[in-house]
Amino acid sequence: MRILELFLPLLLVTPASAGFYGKNTDVLNLDPKTFKDEIMNTNHTSIVEFYAEWCGHCRQLRPHYIKAASSLKGIAKVAAVRCDDSFTQPLCQHYNVKGYPTLKIFTPPKIAGSKPRVEDYQGQRTAKAIANTVIGHLRNHVKRLTDSEVIAWLEESTMPSVLLFTDKTAIPPMFKALAIDYSGTADFGYLKKGEKAIAKQYGITKYPAVVVLTKNNDGSTESHFYSGEHKKELLYDYISKYAMPTEGPKKGQFPENMNKPLGHEEL
Repeated sequence: MRILELFLPLLLVTPASAGFYGKNTDVLNLDPKTFKDEIMNTNHTSIVEFYAEWCGHCRQLRPHYIKAASSLKGIAKVAAVRCDDSFTQPLCQHYNVKGYPTLKIFTPPKIAGSKPRVEDYQGQRTAKAIANTVIGHLRNHVKRLTDSEVIAWLEESTMPSVLLFTDKTAIPPMFKALAIDYSGTADFGYLKKGEKAIAKQYGITKYPAVVVLTKNNDGSTESHFYSGEHKKELLYDYISKYAMPTEGPKKGQFPENMNKPLGHEEL
């Protein structure tokens, strides 16, 4: 009877289960197919935990990992792969996982079509340490601008431009993530509070502030001032009115006011 009690937790967990992260957390539960879609084919930085259901250290990490996933939601991907499962074992072996939990950070390549850079996470296993390390690996597609550079930057751009006016000393991770969501379809720049000329030109009196700039057919520029809360999902939806996202829930959707490319039947 004692032997049955020891092995009962394992018998109750089937290889097809979602693991101990389930569906009610911000941690992505991945298998070989979804791993390719979510981790390999994305411009976002990711952290992946390779774990086993029976692992005590994995269970100790669980609440910290869930908290890290919550703080990184919309900024980076936090995922988990269960290795004590015949379906996912080859994936764990491919990444040379020899102990549990193993955490690996996947940083998108600088050259399109290349594989992401993979490195072992060596930091403390706390939510704050995990989140800070992942944020430090974010790709930056946001250009720091000064008053004297903005005009030339706007003239050179052939895409909608998104300007952030901020009183922060560094680029907010959320804004970096937005720039990744719209990589190749919109340009992102930011100005610190000390850059007063452009702020005055656009009537910026409160920080942070976001302005989307689009070009009309006659070459003139139109300004669109965001007035909502500075939350990732709300800004994402607002920018999607003027540019097509390349990541996220609206990936590949054309804005209503954007002219779609002509098809052969329209030429």
